[in-house]
Amino acid sequence: MRLARFSGTEVVVQHTADGLRRAGHEPVVYAPELGEQAESMRVQGHRVVDRLSAVPFRPDVIHAQHVTPTLMAMAAFPDTPVVHVCHSAMFHIERPILHPQIRRHVAVDQLCKERCLAAGVDPERLAVVYNPVDETRFARRGSLPAKPKRALLLTKTREQRKAVADACRVRGIELVELGRAVGRFSNRIEDELQGFDLVFATARMAIEAAAVGCAVVVGDGRGVAGMLTPDRWPTWRHNNLGAALLSQPVTAEAFGAAIDAYDAEQARAVGDAVRRDASLDGYIREMAAIYQSAIDDPALADPARTAMATASLLEDWLPSPAERTWRDVVSEMGWAARRNAELREVEARLRTTTSEEARATRRSLKRAMQDLKAAMAKPGPKS
Repeated sequence: MRLARFSGTEVVVQHTADGLRRAGHEPVVYAPELGEQAESMRVQGHRVVDRLSAVPFRPDVIHAQHVTPTLMAMAAFPDTPVVHVCHSAMFHIERPILHPQIRRHVAVDQLCKERCLAAGVDPERLAVVYNPVDETRFARRGSLPAKPKRALLLTKTREQRKAVADACRVRGIELVELGRAVGRFSNRIEDELQGFDLVFATARMAIEAAAVGCAVVVGDGRGVAGMLTPDRWPTWRHNNLGAALLSQPVTAEAFGAAIDAYDAEQARAVGDAVRRDASLDGYIREMAAIYQSAIDDPALADPARTAMATASLLEDWLPSPAERTWRDVVSEMGWAARRNAELREVEARLRTTTSEEARATRRSLKRAMQDLKAAMAKPGPKS
């Protein structure tokens, strides 16, 4: 949807584009909304556009995520096969969709796989490819201290902030917060991580922190999993260090118990495993094979069937008076709330302006009446 704020799926897009270009491919990134992240990618030499008419060639394959930009790209390049990636088992905008042009589906963990299957995706056309980490960007930090001194909370949820802060405070650990939940972002998180011993995070953020060599507590506002260890890594990776693991309640005690499991040597072993198993090069090899299978797929749908599939999706996803999926997306993305807040601000300004104008008008009328009375009080010319 956007390439602006260095959020989870935005960063995955950037890593994928980096990896594809290193492997000799020619990626173009499209997103309807661009910002600081898009500009930083352009500085690095990437082609980033917010209009599909600016794509300089017909692509061989479309790597798609988020439903509405996917539909836009499919409309622009109706003969290009699509590989659609589901990054969330929860959000509407990440919903797997069925369309003849989508030749392959990819899930990033087991929950997303289950969501794809429940939506009717053909198991033969579905693969699970776990999130990678760009090990060239996320360099190893130095040795961890025997006890953690500085901790970083990376979060898009607010509910766990107090519990994490309380757990750190009683153990004398300095805590810094970054992420959407606190309104603070970093476009160089790989550099930020070098200065922390302990990181609280989930999903991609947790994987990146582990790759650097930080000790990682997996948890957020939805729940707590615990300290990531070498024994837990293989299983937890299959769940993207995410929602399926967050079984403990959000309390200072749960986060505190995870902190108390801190072990510098184990954290280093986890980092070694992550860098071995989740390398960006390996991810690109897997995705390139899936792209090629989509390109080579001889299945061609009847044009009328393809057109009807497109129309059906547009009925659900384009704004209309009907209570359909597009309303869920508007609510989920916060667009309605932001627009309503803007409208309230405008209305307040108008009321203030109207009141000020009314007062100014009354003052002008009062002065005019006083001037008129003064003029009438003056004696007229003598005849």
